Amino acid sequence: MKPIYFTLIFFLSITLAKAQSIKPYIAILKTENGKYKGILYKVDSVNAILNHDGEFIKVPINEIKTVQIRTVKKGYKGTSFIKIGEDRAEEYKMNTAGKMVDKWGKEEPTFKEDVSATAFSVVFTALANAVALPIHAINPNLARFNFNKIDKNKLNELSYYSIYYQANPNVLAELKQLKSISASFKP
Repeated sequence: MKPIYFTLIFFLSITLAKAQSIKPYIAILKTENGKYKGILYKVDSVNAILNHDGEFIKVPINEIKTVQIRTVKKGYKGTSFIKIGEDRAEEYKMNTAGKMVDKWGKEEPTFKEDVSATAFSVVFTALANAVALPIHAINPNLARFNFNKIDKNKLNELSYYSIYYQANPNVLAELKQLKSISASFKP
């Protein structure tokens, strides 16, 4: 019985540790005056505050038409898909016939074969990375909010994506909301 309690406590502590991490989100705010893009820092009843390259931008809520929320993506790193001719960790030894072979009996490639395999590897890797880069650049919306009229529920939902709310969650309001949702369920 004790291992079960230990396991439950272990998984609960891992869940809490993951839940306490703060994840930044990119917000794209479209207003009547233009478009603003940055990390969503804070949302209150008057302003939405964005962090754009270290500069905080306040956008009044009543001017916002739409908000798009996206994840922050890391830059793309090219990868080598075929590694022929790059890293030769194989050891070649002379066999009884006087030829250099690896441990499975395969003969050592000639210089011409080695150069052609390396050239093919470079060309294929460049083509594969050229195809993979635009696919990596796609960053779909996680959420989209239309602010035709200001709604407190939409503001609360938008604030969930802000850094300020993730660092300082309103636990009592969340518990009240869960209680109201659970009261509406009838078994």
